Order: sequence, then structure tokens, then C-alpha cells
Amino acid sequence: MNIKGLFLSGIVFCLLSSCDIFKQSDDIIYENSSYNVTRESVIQGDYRAVAVSDTEIRTNYVSPTENDISSVVEFRLSFNSKDNEFYNRKSHYAIIGESDSVIYHVGESQDYPTTENTKLAKNVKWVVRIDMAPVFEGFSKKGFYVTPSNDTINSADFKGVWIAGSVEPLTWDFDNLYAKDQLKFKPESKNSKIYSVELTLNPTTDNDAVSKSWKIDKIDKNYPQVNSGAVLVDALYNMAIENLKSNIRPDSTFRAGAGWDGVWTRDVSYSTYLALAYLNPDFAKNSLFKKVKNDRIIQDTGTGGSWPISSDRIVWATAAWEIYAFTGDRVWLQYSYNVIKNSIADDEKVVYDSNYNLMHGEQSYLDWREQSYPKWMQPKDIYESMTLGTNILFSHGYLILAKMSKELGIVDSNYEQKANQLKQAINEKMWLNNEGYYGGYLYGGVYPLLSSCIDNLGQSLSIIFDIASEGNAKSIISNTPITHFGTTSIYPMIKDIKPYHNDAVWPFVQSFWNLAAAKVKNKSAVNHGLGAMYRAAALFGTHKELFVASTGDYKGTAINSDKMLWSAAGNVAMIFRMFAGMNFETRGIVFKPFVPEFFEDGIRISNFKYRDSNIDVIINGYGDKLASITIDGVEVGDMCYPANFKGRHIVEITMNNNIDSDDEINLNYVVEMPESPRLRWNKMTSKIENFCDRCSYMVYLNGKRYVKEKTPTYIMPVAKVLTVATIEAKEGKYTGFSSKPYEQIPIDNVFSFSFNKYALSGTIYIPGNKSNEFVETSVSKNTIIEIPINIDKEGEYFADICYSNGSGPINTDNKCAIRTLFVNGEEVGAVVMPQRGLGEWQNTGFSNRLRVKLNKGNNILSVRYIVPQNINMNGEINTALLKYIRLIKK
Repeated sequence: MNIKGLFLSGIVFCLLSSCDIFKQSDDIIYENSSYNVTRESVIQGDYRAVAVSDTEIRTNYVSPTENDISSVVEFRLSFNSKDNEFYNRKSHYAIIGESDSVIYHVGESQDYPTTENTKLAKNVKWVVRIDMAPVFEGFSKKGFYVTPSNDTINSADFKGVWIAGSVEPLTWDFDNLYAKDQLKFKPESKNSKIYSVELTLNPTTDNDAVSKSWKIDKIDKNYPQVNSGAVLVDALYNMAIENLKSNIRPDSTFRAGAGWDGVWTRDVSYSTYLALAYLNPDFAKNSLFKKVKNDRIIQDTGTGGSWPISSDRIVWATAAWEIYAFTGDRVWLQYSYNVIKNSIADDEKVVYDSNYNLMHGEQSYLDWREQSYPKWMQPKDIYESMTLGTNILFSHGYLILAKMSKELGIVDSNYEQKANQLKQAINEKMWLNNEGYYGGYLYGGVYPLLSSCIDNLGQSLSIIFDIASEGNAKSIISNTPITHFGTTSIYPMIKDIKPYHNDAVWPFVQSFWNLAAAKVKNKSAVNHGLGAMYRAAALFGTHKELFVASTGDYKGTAINSDKMLWSAAGNVAMIFRMFAGMNFETRGIVFKPFVPEFFEDGIRISNFKYRDSNIDVIINGYGDKLASITIDGVEVGDMCYPANFKGRHIVEITMNNNIDSDDEINLNYVVEMPESPRLRWNKMTSKIENFCDRCSYMVYLNGKRYVKEKTPTYIMPVAKVLTVATIEAKEGKYTGFSSKPYEQIPIDNVFSFSFNKYALSGTIYIPGNKSNEFVETSVSKNTIIEIPINIDKEGEYFADICYSNGSGPINTDNKCAIRTLFVNGEEVGAVVMPQRGLGEWQNTGFSNRLRVKLNKGNNILSVRYIVPQNINMNGEINTALLKYIRLIKK
């Protein structure tokens, strides 16, 4: 194909009509109906990227959405930075240029305009005005205002109103609006009830219509060099090395990406496994050091105040082991062993559930609530969930402790047994037989259901870390739906949620998926996965954080970053972990290559630095098995390069020139799951407000399927004990998230005991007499509260605590309050009380629910702050206001 001209930053890089740098090659790496990838180029419609050399990629890609933004803006109001104006997915709509004088009223939605609309120009000024009179009337008459979505805002907790919407700078990220003052409404005059905000819509940004080619002056000889015979692959590898180097901070640690300056536990840990352990072990080690406090792994700020709602910090163990296996550094081994042992000991006290033999806590890296959970789930619900990826990391963490114990000559305290116990529970409780893959998580409280929404990082790890059986591993790769543009983070998608984890492909997840596909020798999946990674990086001129699965575009995501650490690390891993098949063990490097057919001319790796040696690796041919391996011309039988070798050596691998695979892939379009049923209960009768006549509805009572419905109304049977009803919608192949659980509790089966009868009440966080309804507990105040109770019936009960925690917002920070419940002197488990909104100390909710056994007659409940297991990630602020403890007869 001839190109007359292409400009980058005002420079013409192809002027001649005879220029054929974008000419399609016959050397196809991957192709589908949307794009193709060759050894030299990527072609997607009118867009082209070509590797001119291994140090330069030229691209003419510009986001197709850049000049296609409608002048119709959808928006909703947000009280206290929450999605709480409307209940039924309604919104306000404005046609920009026609609506400046309109005053909008809370809860009064508009239909989408039917008139033809134009495209929105750049940098358009827009003033939005709202009538706040009903809000302030509620505050003055009742002390609170109830939003149209039935969310109660106490006047003392009111922090303001923000605008969320569809066009930048607006966002649908409600949880983070509190940090965006430019989106906050302010009174038009001193006592005015009319509030307004002035916005500049569709602003010019650095990511606007500019194609971003990539070029470096020379290859850095401090890193391994690669010659694969495919110049695009080599250039993308060199781009990855450059991207990784750009993320080195002044303190010799790795940041998460160009848009994320911090050192984050999960980002640096996954990146260390993929690449950093063998490319730059010293800086990787520095980064892991930075994520330790009090000899324990730091869980970064997150949902509800971080750990234990988020509990995937154990991924640090995977990274720590890779560094030891690569370097043999025994000082690091001892240090990391102690850190992992201490961390997992706390986790066993706070996140382990003996009823299910699983760990509680959020999905690994899927840490934005509405992106992968039903909207009704609050942080305490997320803590109560038990997720695939996080439990796999825990199982692998136990195995690492067992290995470290063996290396150090320490009796391992049943670590391997604990790993296998988790593995067994994962396979028994999280495998979907009919679908042939794992569900994402168990959720819904004490009678959980298994979500059929897929977590593809978790599935990849299940194969790489040998959780899935060989047959199940093959089934996962063949049966899991994947899209034309790549393997999505979750599947199916959630309606009306802007792409981030939802409707998105993350290159680092794709890289783990590719490694898993290679392990089960599914060449179709490998080729598709490599094509997805190479297409995006080449067209975008950088290793992006993510891109939209439904369009393949980097624009349209909620957030994004260039030069993302784990995306670049994932690209590097394709060379060393897949094509060379390097596995780092204490005895040396074990080679298990998987080389796709398009590398049949061979791959050369030079200057690979390993301990006291420097290795050149020559890979001849392609295939899924080694035909032979030699070191310095001498054949080796066990595929291992010994750890004690010194100096320069040549490893030559000859492949079998065959990939014995007829496994298929389940290539799909992006599909949305049916909506989570929104129920209105009137005593025993529920009505599905968003009923869909294409769906069937499954009713569950106490976690067991009870009946299938095709009508919007369901009548719950009268119950003599606690009964939890949930309803799922299914449309075609896919089941959506369940409804919010509805509980029927016989009145004589529930008991509550107010804390202010057993401890000094009052708090500075709530003004006036209302503060006496609460007992404040902190690291120094009311650290032990004893509650003597008398019960008529012995047996098993559920216990939870009504509390408030205004120490931070619902979506981030690190001030989750944690206590331990004792019954009659016996430790029962952790009481987890997440943050419920910054400064919202009158916003009450319930903690997680624990199972307790009570005697007939007198019992003593004790709520205690126990060190070290109840120390949160903040360390100093660990505060909650306690209202009452509730007991429900099982």
C-alpha cells in the first residue's frame, strides 16, 4: 500500500508515493476481521504501524472518537461523592448550546433528546445550575435529606454536590469526585439556593489527535538483546525496555507508569514476576523493600480503607521468590521469609474463613467497585466475598513459604498443606462445570453465590500456578470467551459502566493469559494473545495501561497511562518466559520453550546476565517441545542451566518443529450481562423493577436454588429462621449479578445490645446529644468492651456490629477499623468496619457477619483491639463509632 504522506509532530516521515513501509507482508503473526499483525507491521482499517527497524515504529493511529463527541451531555448529580441521585439508571440530558439558562431539579430526569444533534467542539464553556432548596429544607426540618435513590444524607455529614457525566472533564467515577473541586457545585450568592458549576467541555489534552510513533537512538547494551527475525517483535521488546527504564524513580524503585508515580505493591510484584526479577533484580528488590512496614507487606490504599477489604498484598511473596530464585541472595531470602510469614499470620486471623477454607477480600487488581461488582455491594460486602485470583495468590504464597522454609532449614508449619487446602476449596467451590471455567468470586454474605462473571487474571494464574487440573486448564483456555481485540479483564461486561476493568483489555493480564495458553499448548490462543498485545503497542506507540475491548481504542477509558510498568513487563515476558521458556529455580534456569511457527527461522538472545554468568541463547526452529539443548556445545539432559556457572556461555535450543494442538478458542464480541435485578419488597412480596421479558430469573434462598421465575413478582415463603433471598437474571448463555440480598428475620430471633450501656459513650465526631448513641473505639480508647448477655436458646448465631467510620472515603485510603470478637473468652474472628465516607460519622452500616456459638443463659461478648492482627494499614487511625451489636439466630 502506497502512502502519500503521514505527519507526526509536524514532521513528514513518508513523502514519496513509492514509499512502501506500510506494505502488508505475507508473514502473518495473527489476523482476524478487525486487524492483522505481521512480522513488520500492524494494519487496522486505515491505520498502520510499521517497524522501520528494531529501534523505530511509525504509526498513523489517531483515536477515532477524537472528533466524534456528541453535543448531548448525559449527567447526574452526586451527593457526598456517591451515585445516589437516581435509582433506575435515569439521568439528566443537555444539548450544549441550548441549555445554559435551565435550572435542573434533583431527581427530575429527562429523556434522551430525539432531535438531531451536532458534534461538540473543543473547549466549550457550559454552566450547569441546580435548585438545592429541597435539600436544605430537609436539613432544616428533619436534620437530613433523602435523595430520590433513597440515600439518607445527614446534615452534619453533608460535604457537597458534584456533577458526574459523559464528556470530559466529567467522569462517571463517582467515588473520586470528592477530590475534583472543579466539578463541585457552589452557591451563586451568599444565601442562594441555586448552585452552579462552570465547565470547559471536551478540553484539549495531550492525548488529542496526535499519532505517537516511537524511536530510540540506540539499544541499551546493559539489557539483553533480542533478534527474533520479526522486526516488529524486536522493536516492541526494545520499546518495552525503554518504557521500563522510564519508570525508574530517583530512589531506584519502579513507579507504576507514566501516569502513576507511586510504587504499588501489586503492580511492582506482578511486574517483578513477569520481567523485573531477571532484568533489574536490585531495583525490583528496592521496590519490594519500599512496600514493607512493621515487617509486613503493605496493602496499598483501596476500597473501604485498604486491608483487609483488599487482601491481595500476598502477591509480594511471588515477586520475592522470583528474586531469590534468580539471584540466590540468602540475605533477601531470610528477610522476605519473615515478611511473608508475619503478613500471612495476620491474614489467617483476619481474612481466613474456616467455613469455606478460603480467604476473604477483593479481587486482585480489580479494585474499583462498580467495574466488577454489582452496584449494591459495599466495602464490607467486598470483604466478605471470596475471590478466585486472591485465593490463588494465597495458595501460591503458602507454597513459597514452604520452599523458603526448606531453603532455610525451617520446619514449615504445614504451609504446603495449607496451600493444598486452599487449592482444593478453590476447585470445589469456584469451578463452573457447565461453562468449563472458573467463576470470579463467591459473594452475598453468609449464604454466598458464585458469580459467573469471569476474572481472567485469576484464571491465568490458576494455570500458571497449577491450581487448575490439566484438563480444566485446557478447558479454561478453550472455553473462556475472548474478544477480537484481546482477553478482557472480566466477561461478560456490565452495562453503563465506562471502560476500565469493565469492557477492557489490560496488556499485563493478556501476557499472563498468553503464558497460560502456552503452558497448555493452545497455539490459537497464543497467536491471538500475541496479536492483541502487538497490535495495541505498535499502533499506540507505547505500552498502554489498558484499552477498550469493544473498540480496541485507548481513548474512552475512565483512566489510562502510557509506559505502564506491568504492560511493558508483560511484553518482555513473551520473549524470556514464553519463547525461551525460562523458569528460575534454585538449581538454575530450567527451559520449557513454546515457540510459535512464525519464529521458525530462530530467535537469538544475547547478554542475558544470570548470577555470575552471561548467557547467549540460540533457539532453532519452532514448536512446543525441546528436541535438544546444549550448553557450549555439550548436550544437557535435564533442560537446566546450572546456577553455579560463571563466565560467558552459549545455550542452544533446538525445537521439535511441531505444535501438537487442535484446541480452539471461544472468540466472541463484547457482550453485556443482564442487569442485576432491582427489587422493591413489600413485606414478603418483591417486584423486579427492571424486569426483562427476555430473561429468566433464578430465586435462591440461603444460597440454594429455590425456584425459576418468568414474571416480575415473587412471593417469599414464611420463614421460621433467618432466610436470605437473592435473585439472578439469565439471558441466553450469561447470568448477571444477583440482586441485593433480602433478609427475612423472625422478630423473636434477633437481639441487639447497645454499646453505650457497657462503655463510656460520646465522641467529638458527632455534635450534641446524638453523640451519646455511640461508643468511640480507637487504638487508645475503648480497646476492650465487654458485653454480658443472657440468651434463652443455645446454638449458633450470626453476629455483626452497627457502626460508623468517617475516617475516609468509601473507595480509597487506609483507615479501615478492625477489631476481634471473643465469645466467652474464645476468639471468634475479625470484625471489619470499612470507611463509609470522609467525615460521615452519622452514616451507619453493619460490619461483616460472624458465626458464633452461644450458651443458654449467660454469655460474655468482648470486642477487642488486638495487636498485631488488628493493626490496619494506617497504623495510627483505626477508629469506629459503635452503636450496637446484633445477634441473629441461625
